[in-house]
Amino acid sequence: MSTSPDPQALYDKPHSVDLAQVMLVFQYFMLVSVSVGIGPRIFNWVKGETAGVPYLSDVEAAIDIGTSFPMAVVLPALVVYTVPYVMAVLALGLGRKWARAAAVVFVPLNTWIGIAAVVRTYGEVWALIVSPLWILTALCVLGGLASRTARQWFRQGGWEPWYLRYEIDQIQQVRRRARPRPRRRRRYRTAHDPNQPDAD
Repeated sequence: MSTSPDPQALYDKPHSVDLAQVMLVFQYFMLVSVSVGIGPRIFNWVKGETAGVPYLSDVEAAIDIGTSFPMAVVLPALVVYTVPYVMAVLALGLGRKWARAAAVVFVPLNTWIGIAAVVRTYGEVWALIVSPLWILTALCVLGGLASRTARQWFRQGGWEPWYLRYEIDQIQQVRRRARPRPRRRRRYRTAHDPNQPDAD
């Protein structure tokens, strides 16, 4: 018999929490890419290298890509934002409730910043194309954290409170298997003594 009072105790992290962690990391790299402006920086570098190429320079001049955020603003903001972000992602796997609350705040904020950065850097047309990806990523994170197994995971505080109970369960199972069964007492029938009269 299990020592755990909750029959639904989770000894392993649910896949819904794994999904939320992966999508949070994916959203972070999406945010970094549009904030730093990797696309415009590469495009401007290629544009400078191919300025003398006929026809190609005309095509590059027709493409309208906005300017990215200045590095002097982006890099300090990323450093300040990255540390609590990484802590929250790791703490989700440990079942910390504060990390779940932080993720619920981070996800809509990241989505809003990401779409605004796409509008500023690439224009409204690209924003309409990329926005569904941002929204889908946010829904995957929020949906994973709102699932039944994820709620149970955060309610029980991850695996640490249950680890000792799991060990106790395993020890008791081993003891039950190794416990010898009680022997049945044999009844010995006494042989009839021919010298004694039969009891009538």
